[in-house]
Amino acid sequence: MTMNPATRRVNQRHDVQLPMEVISGDSSRPAVIQNMSVGGLYFHCDFPVERQQLFTVAFSIPTLDVPIRVETVVRWTEKLGEATTGVGVQFLGLKAREVWAVTKFFTSLSTGL
Repeated sequence: MTMNPATRRVNQRHDVQLPMEVISGDSSRPAVIQNMSVGGLYFHCDFPVERQQLFTVAFSIPTLDVPIRVETVVRWTEKLGEATTGVGVQFLGLKAREVWAVTKFFTSLSTGL
């Protein structure tokens, strides 16, 4: 079952199109971030994901010189029939430097820099 994420959102989401990797154990799958905040992100995928599932995501932003790699928990999913099409995850422990870089990235998006 899916839930309406807008009813529980705490942080402002920003529309982006960023490549990312979903890492679980020894496997990695590509996906594309559609929007994100300092608390989490939403991505499209074509592989099965379940609510409460834990995995690592890795992505790069221009305001940080190294990729961000952070543990996440799935909070909601979008499905078309049985197929997962979208996933909302909550970050479990962004480092202070990463929060700063993400915030700076969002500022650059809104100012067009």
